[in-house]
Amino acid sequence: AQGTSGVVAAVKGGQGTIGYADASQAGTLGTVAVGVGDEFVPYSPEAAAAVVDASPLEADRTAGDLAIKIDRTTEEAGVYPIILISYLIGCENYADEAIAPLVKGFFEYAVSAEGQDAAAASAGSAPISSGLRTKAEAAIALIK
Repeated sequence: AQGTSGVVAAVKGGQGTIGYADASQAGTLGTVAVGVGDEFVPYSPEAAAAVVDASPLEADRTAGDLAIKIDRTTEEAGVYPIILISYLIGCENYADEAIAPLVKGFFEYAVSAEGQDAAAASAGSAPISSGLRTKAEAAIALIK
């Protein structure tokens, strides 16, 4: 299948088929509740965001690097561990001083409540928590 839309089309067109597609593309397809600890957790944006909060940052990274090591074996209640993460990637320093404020402005919007609401509405993204937002804002503040 070609890309996510191809996977979705193949699953819809088949009999008894199973596939993986990100939540924004799943549409009317059924989703699976995943066994986590003693419960089965259905997909929701909140449960997807909760596994991010239950997961540690990757070790040995710089202060502005918020790479997350998703804990797919967590037994914490209410988390949905089958997720993909999208990252914002920028530099801390820019040779052209006109670039840094543009990057910072975009990143600040992307992690803001307004930006997260827009991402959820247009792409089905699960919103980041206030705790992750605080960490992201601290990383963004490092951009000069």
